[in-house]
Amino acid sequence: MADADGRALVESWAAFWADAGVDLAFDDDPHDWMAEGAPPADAKDKTDRDAPRPKPVQRPAPPAPKIGGPAQCWPGSLPAFRDWWLAEPLVDRGPLAGRVAPVGDKGARLMVLVADPAQDDGDALLSGQDGQLLDAMLAAMGLTRADCYLASALPRHTPAADWRGLYAEGLGPLMRHHIALAAPQMLAVFGEDVLKMLSPERFDKASAQGAIAMKNGGIDGAGTYEIPLLASYPLAVMRSRPQAKAVWWQRWLSLSRPS
Repeated sequence: MADADGRALVESWAAFWADAGVDLAFDDDPHDWMAEGAPPADAKDKTDRDAPRPKPVQRPAPPAPKIGGPAQCWPGSLPAFRDWWLAEPLVDRGPLAGRVAPVGDKGARLMVLVADPAQDDGDALLSGQDGQLLDAMLAAMGLTRADCYLASALPRHTPAADWRGLYAEGLGPLMRHHIALAAPQMLAVFGEDVLKMLSPERFDKASAQGAIAMKNGGIDGAGTYEIPLLASYPLAVMRSRPQAKAVWWQRWLSLSRPS
């Protein structure tokens, strides 16, 4: 009965509008009639969400340039290396100002290798308080600065240097190349970080003595030879620890005057 009443109401409503001349339905809202067969919007959104999205291509970052650049581009003579040490941007990330040059001649009786120029060195390596201690040590050893080649692993004063990072960036091979060009008769290394960077083939921790193998004439030379090596505390540490000076002296005697 309810359905019949409903149909009668609809037919009466339609007849009313037909008598009024309205036989079409109008809607003010726009419709996309072309999309009638498209899936519901919710279903489309779900399909888009479920579809696998292409992963962005992650290109590996280019490797950082090695310290000093390619080894084949390193200078092949000591005078050229000294100039290059002061001017080559890849030797150090800081500005060129503040770099300190090595001092001495090829074939010196002793090469002194420190980590970096001291803060009070100014423009000359080992010209500050560390240098004063070195002069006293050399006098006791029967040497002068004229007998030595003075060098540093880093071109400028570098507090709290990242030695592990420097090792990964190739500082060790560059230091070895520098030593090969200097060709000293003996090498004195002041600082454990510098020693680790060199990775000597033979080294006795108990006596802090050993040797590093060098190629004749630098990286392109034929054949190898060994340079005796003696390691100790940094000079700044030795200045404040008298016992460290005594340890150095005993090590020096055992190396320079073997029994």
